[in-house]
Amino acid sequence: MKDTASTQIISTSNNCQKNIQALFAHTDVIAVQGYDKFRKVIYWNLASEKLYGYTEKQALGQTIESLFVAKSEHEEIIDCYDDFLNNDNAVPSTETMLLHANGMPLQIFSRFVKLQNQDDEREMYRIDIDVSKQRKMESLIHHDEELLNSIFHALPDLFFLMDPDGTIRDYHANESNELYLSPKKFLGKRMFDVLPQHAAMLFTENISVVLDTGEMTTFEYQLTMPHGIKQYETRLVGLPDSKQVVAIVRDITEQKFAEDAVRNRDNVYRQMFEKNKAIKLIIDPVDGHILEANHAATEFYGYSLNKLTSMRINDINTLSENDVFNEMQRAEIEERLFFNFRHKLASGEIKDVEVYSGPIDINGKVLSYCIIQDVSKRKQAESALAATEQQLRDLLNNATSVIYMKDLSGRYMAVNQLYEKVFDVKESEVKNKTDYDLFSKEVADKLTKIDSKVIEQGITLEIEEIVPHADGNHVYLSVKYPLRNSKGEIYAICGISTDITERKEVEKQMRYQSHFDLLTTLPNRILALDRLTQMLIEAKRSHEKVAVLFLDIDDFKKINDSLGHEVGDSLLVEAGARLSQVVSNEDTVGRLGGDEFIVLLRGLSNGTEASTVIEGILNRFREAFVIDERQLILTASIGISVYPDDGTTSSELLRNADTAMYQAKEKGRNTYSYFTAAMNRDISRRLAIEEQLRGALDRNEFEVHYQPQFGIPDTEVIGAEALLRWINPLLGRVSPAEFIPVAEQTGIIVALGEFVLIQALRFLNIWQVYHHHELRMAVNISPRQFRDHNLVDFIRDNLKQSLIPAHLLELEITEGVLMTGHTYIGDAIEQLHLLGIKLSMDDFGTGYSSLNYLRQYPFNILKIDRCFVEGLNKGNKDKELVIATIAMAHALGLKVVAEGVETEDQLEALTELKCDIVQGYLLARPMQASALIEMSEHHLINEKLM
Repeated sequence: MKDTASTQIISTSNNCQKNIQALFAHTDVIAVQGYDKFRKVIYWNLASEKLYGYTEKQALGQTIESLFVAKSEHEEIIDCYDDFLNNDNAVPSTETMLLHANGMPLQIFSRFVKLQNQDDEREMYRIDIDVSKQRKMESLIHHDEELLNSIFHALPDLFFLMDPDGTIRDYHANESNELYLSPKKFLGKRMFDVLPQHAAMLFTENISVVLDTGEMTTFEYQLTMPHGIKQYETRLVGLPDSKQVVAIVRDITEQKFAEDAVRNRDNVYRQMFEKNKAIKLIIDPVDGHILEANHAATEFYGYSLNKLTSMRINDINTLSENDVFNEMQRAEIEERLFFNFRHKLASGEIKDVEVYSGPIDINGKVLSYCIIQDVSKRKQAESALAATEQQLRDLLNNATSVIYMKDLSGRYMAVNQLYEKVFDVKESEVKNKTDYDLFSKEVADKLTKIDSKVIEQGITLEIEEIVPHADGNHVYLSVKYPLRNSKGEIYAICGISTDITERKEVEKQMRYQSHFDLLTTLPNRILALDRLTQMLIEAKRSHEKVAVLFLDIDDFKKINDSLGHEVGDSLLVEAGARLSQVVSNEDTVGRLGGDEFIVLLRGLSNGTEASTVIEGILNRFREAFVIDERQLILTASIGISVYPDDGTTSSELLRNADTAMYQAKEKGRNTYSYFTAAMNRDISRRLAIEEQLRGALDRNEFEVHYQPQFGIPDTEVIGAEALLRWINPLLGRVSPAEFIPVAEQTGIIVALGEFVLIQALRFLNIWQVYHHHELRMAVNISPRQFRDHNLVDFIRDNLKQSLIPAHLLELEITEGVLMTGHTYIGDAIEQLHLLGIKLSMDDFGTGYSSLNYLRQYPFNILKIDRCFVEGLNKGNKDKELVIATIAMAHALGLKVVAEGVETEDQLEALTELKCDIVQGYLLARPMQASALIEMSEHHLINEKLM
């Protein structure tokens, strides 16, 4: 017979399927799998992994028959499911036997639902429930009842169930003649009213002890029976849950007789021990040796009696000694009469057992008498049921969605905690009410219409519902599906609703934010490059050109640092607006980030057509920006690349435009530059230098040369400046102007600086010893070296190792180092000054705040840049600057060094201006250490240095 609910094909969106899968992805309560039209797994949740033993990775792509169906049933299963997927015939909801990954059989109840995905392909989802444990539990309960009856019938003891006041509520006796009175005379009456006073008093006293302490008590008494006087031993055991007491009464009359009676008693005990169906062991507590085991024990453990009595309890118990001790402690705290252990059978199977243990005296030796109860099935069933119940409760109450159940009349049966929180109502206030009691008629009509469709057609629906809240309407994504009983009949409807109001708004915002810059509202990098890609496709089809303009605002960091980021942001907004005003509506202006913008010009016949737009941009930027009543002048540097001349992809054109922009910066800024092949060569050269620079120090490719410094007017050698030279096997001789910036940027400059300092100090020591004369050494310190917190210690240690006095070392520091303003730079300079090292300001006059630095830091020497020395004889301005610089330095107590002296006229002018020290090609080029020793032998002054 067709299951109409199963044959209904549900068309779902991709998001819907993802939501369904996400709902069940992390639960290990409900096993859900999805299969494509070829019966291959496309979805496998955590519960399926636990149920069948296959991980998601193992299951995906496998067919349903290959996973948990016996081979003999493959053909039948394939026909059934193919028929279900392709011909709308149903796979009925049934209880079947399937296989676990380890081959063990599983009793499974299954439901099926058919879906139609976004590609119009049919898929099947299967919901499985393991009923194996339920069947085992039913069997266990039946087994326990039989076991309990067997135990009672096997024991000779009398059992009485009593209230705390001693009232007898029940009893058990194998023989009625063992009773002191007939049941009609003692049931419902107190022991005190039934037994003689001496016996009744013992019961009353010991019941109080059991109830107060929770411990078992034992006492003896005599009764006169029809067939003579009998001696009884009674054990009282408390039942904590019911506050009742069980009396186990044993006739021990024969124990009081002579040895004959003792032997008879031992024989009786042996018979009871052997034939009792309870598992019993007698163990030596000293070493754990198993001394005795009854027939039930040998059957349970699977060992012969001889084998079992040759073992120790630790051979059976899988718990460690520490775990055993902890369990015994727990039992004492919880006042349990048993211990929870795990025993290993001969087959290797592990069983959960409860061990009831107590001391017995046999022939004067105290041994442990143990009764073992197999509770494996009960533990498994209890654990599974408890876990399932808890997981279901957790699933509902910890779900991030509102979950509710309604009966067929639309009345609410249950809601989860989130429903209570969202609608500010208790479950008790919702139960048995309909949507008409909770919402307006208009809203209730819509909700009821959807519910009716689910019930009438037996399908699962996913819809968006608008539900009124106190703060306005909210949008809910709801999944509603029918609930069926074991007969497949629909008895209720379940709804899972997620509030997606905020998500809807966030999605809207994210769509905007993912494509537009939040500050300027211009297209961002992603959208701009996407538009560029579309332009390139159109340009290729129409044989036109596209120009990419990479624009960077000049010195924008100074504006941020001096006027603040709010002013900087306002400038960026205005800059974006001006760019948009220059270009046409068909072109694109975007912000790449920071102070970088991109302009895309389409439909060009040649690259030079972009010049008009570029000039317009530069002119608009030359107009003053008015921000907070301030007039600010901004300039921009622009790099241009043209498709297809300079590249055919978005990334290639953007990279080349960026390269051209840096060329515009080098040309003096406030201008533009088209990309050229020469720029590519420059980039390739720089990359080659960077590649070869790494490891060059280890390959001994560097050498320190020394340019002599001369005191004037005598022009005698007083020292030298250490200069690094590099000869690479592939690149040949590389200029410091090329490799020093790369070394600075990559951080290699730190190691190079240390190399130069060590070599220079070692040579200075040799140089002075050779000439027996004090000479000084100037060494450049890069900005990157000042980041090294060990710089001062490194210099101090090397001065000590090379035996060079600190005042003979001169460290040349450029204004670029000082302009960063980091406190650690000032601290390092102060420490170097305290060591006695001479400090020289290098390239004076090329920075921005030289006078402030001379006042702020303890410089000893000022070094005039070669560009001023070169202009000494070319015009009055450079000469006046040099005159002013020397006069100012001398007024501050500083010595002056002029570098780049290349003509006699320059030397003569510097002598007249009373410059202290000179260096340059006129007097000596940089040279190797050996050449300097030889040359300086004829040019040394006779007195010591300043």
